[in-house]
Amino acid sequence: MLLAAACGCQPGSFAPPPQRPSVAGWEPGNFASFVAMDDALADDYIVQDIAAERGVFRWAFLHPELRFRVSDSRKLKFAAEVAIPEVTFKDTGPVTITILIEGKPLATLRCPRAEKYQIEKPVPPDWVQAGKVVHVTFETEPRWISPLDGAQLSFLLYSAGFIS
Repeated sequence: MLLAAACGCQPGSFAPPPQRPSVAGWEPGNFASFVAMDDALADDYIVQDIAAERGVFRWAFLHPELRFRVSDSRKLKFAAEVAIPEVTFKDTGPVTITILIEGKPLATLRCPRAEKYQIEKPVPPDWVQAGKVVHVTFETEPRWISPLDGAQLSFLLYSAGFIS
């Protein structure tokens, strides 16, 4: 009886099913050149210090950082839409945001009022390589510091990335 049970038929071998991306056209690690914070894949672009809560905007904290991939580095511009809200501006006053690409300062955005700001700045072609991941960081001065827990808020981020 034991021998009969051990000699059962073994299933044949089968080829694995065809592989497909999980979202149309998207493979993990394939970052586009621009992202809006309400995009379904926005979390994939965030490296650090940007709020996880999904919405039209997200809070940027101490050292916000994003990552992108560009297909062509010629005639490239960096663009972003940010806002300084009244709730933090009443304590900080005017705010300065410096945008760095791969650690190199590209532009400084001066925000003298509590409102939404847009910036668009040409990127030197030798600063980024087509097909490679590009890191963008933001440094803000001053930041709002919570008197309750010391949390630091920089600005509201709506969108950012590279455009042609």
